[in-house]
Amino acid sequence: MNNSENGTANRTYSITIYGFDSGLNEVLNGVHFDYWLKRIVNPVKKKNDETMIKQLRFRSDLREIKTPIVIHYAFYVKDKRRDRMNIASAADKSFEDALQKVGFLRNDGWNDVFNATFEFHVDKDNPRIEIKITEVEKEDGRMDKP
Repeated sequence: MNNSENGTANRTYSITIYGFDSGLNEVLNGVHFDYWLKRIVNPVKKKNDETMIKQLRFRSDLREIKTPIVIHYAFYVKDKRRDRMNIASAADKSFEDALQKVGFLRNDGWNDVFNATFEFHVDKDNPRIEIKITEVEKEDGRMDKP
């Protein structure tokens, strides 16, 4: 738990995600119409969400999460083949959706997720995403610095 400058406590949660190996291009290319189901499906996005959900389910401390939040992502990728923001946008979307699906986050709208920040590193032996979720105080609809 961290303290903000004004003395109120801001909870911070940390989680490491393993096995996420996708970018925005793969997500966009994965969309197709399934004639059997008679709807549009995206198995790439579904796999991304399931990867996040599987690892979130083991985090009982996140059940008390309160909005609004700021999410910081530290990406440790195996190589530089994908553009940074392709990686970040695919992971951010799936992570926020997964937080909702497991019931840790009410919504991922503007009033609930104030900001997401990103940093990138190469670690070919141990690719992962280290994520920090910080609950922040809301003042006049703006984000206090966590």
